[in-house]
Amino acid sequence: HGDLFNMTDDATVRIQPARSSPSSNRFLLVAASQGSGMILGLGVWALLARMLPVDEFGEFSAAIGVAIMVGTLANLGLAQYVTVPFRAAISTGEFETARGLRRVIPWCIAVAALLAYVVVLTFHISIDHQSVVRDESFAAVLALLPMIAIELYLVATMNLHGAPVRGMFISVPLLAILEGIGLLVACLLVRDSFDLLDATLVWAIAMAIVSILLWRSMLSVEHIGFKSGPSRMRWRTWATGILPYVLYNTSSIVLTQVPFLVLGWIHANGREAAMFRAADLLAQGMAVAGIAGGSVFLSRLADAINAGDRRTTRRIVRRWCLLVGTLNLGGLALLAIFGEYLLGIFGSQYRDAYSLLLVIGTSIGVSMTASVFLNVVQYDGGGRQVIRTSLTWSGVGLVAMLVLGSRWEALGVAVGQAAAFCGMYLTLIVKARKSLRDAASDSDTGMASGSS
Repeated sequence: HGDLFNMTDDATVRIQPARSSPSSNRFLLVAASQGSGMILGLGVWALLARMLPVDEFGEFSAAIGVAIMVGTLANLGLAQYVTVPFRAAISTGEFETARGLRRVIPWCIAVAALLAYVVVLTFHISIDHQSVVRDESFAAVLALLPMIAIELYLVATMNLHGAPVRGMFISVPLLAILEGIGLLVACLLVRDSFDLLDATLVWAIAMAIVSILLWRSMLSVEHIGFKSGPSRMRWRTWATGILPYVLYNTSSIVLTQVPFLVLGWIHANGREAAMFRAADLLAQGMAVAGIAGGSVFLSRLADAINAGDRRTTRRIVRRWCLLVGTLNLGGLALLAIFGEYLLGIFGSQYRDAYSLLLVIGTSIGVSMTASVFLNVVQYDGGGRQVIRTSLTWSGVGLVAMLVLGSRWEALGVAVGQAAAFCGMYLTLIVKARKSLRDAASDSDTGMASGSS
């Protein structure tokens, strides 16, 4: 489902609205880049599944799922927080506060990732007898934490500087290409002795290269005003400003990555973790449209809402629902028809995850289509509502995954996850109706004035 949503603080910053509406062609270009990356990534994971025994593939899946969860939290919500202050700096030409934030972010992320590594690994070692993940395997996979955290920030920064296509290509297709090359080289060099630690080394090298490329690309596209000049350090403002994003990321990551924690540590079933990973990877194709929409639409949606341009807000929401919803319906139909066959690329035993695939695919499709309403509420000053809603449904989802997982294993976990996501977005749709009704009223008033 991904942590895709640019969120703003309740203290609204007024930004001039975009001069043009989001381009459908640009949306499709970003979607194509993301989609090609997911296809490549699916091939990489399928190759890995064939190179590792099922239980070891499940061990790696559980470990990297928790690493993604902790790495996202180690980002401290900065990938979402910077959208408003950075775009406000570009709009107003006042860069002092933005420069200060830009200069401390890498250090904050590095310290947070180091602390998270120590705390999480120590906790794992103390309970490793209840886990399918070995100590040395977990220690190696957790080394990916800093790169996961910094890549989230770099991609978000490139999006708001107007380079979503380049950021998407480097972080998704290129990453998958590098991982695939690494696996093929490892297959040639250590084919008979390839294990989980070798896989982790391949992932680490690929992510390190991508992190460097994203950093250099970000420097080449960012506004010149960020690069030099006096800076202002506003630690207290930043600390309170990122809190909503940390809380939201916590709830979001509970629903997206906790299934691997449940299956790898609580129920300790490597085969079920492997099945969930295979189904989830294939179902992630349903997220392509939502990710592309986030890259192309959300900055302009923030501009329109912050500038009080309700008609543009309504137009963006309609275009999002049309493009994302249509693509997701088509994607779900393809999963239903070809899903069992596609699961076979991981190995014949993975075809047992067909029902799991349909549940996860439906959950992702509904979530991605409805995610625009989360942003409408957030950008319209409803940050606390978003946090309360997401935390509430995350708690419901966690309980549901634990209870249903004990009865139906991976399928039960997927059903609990899907119910929580659908409940959360249905609640946010209801909360977003006020803003959209206001948009409709503004539109009607404008038409009446024009007639007069």
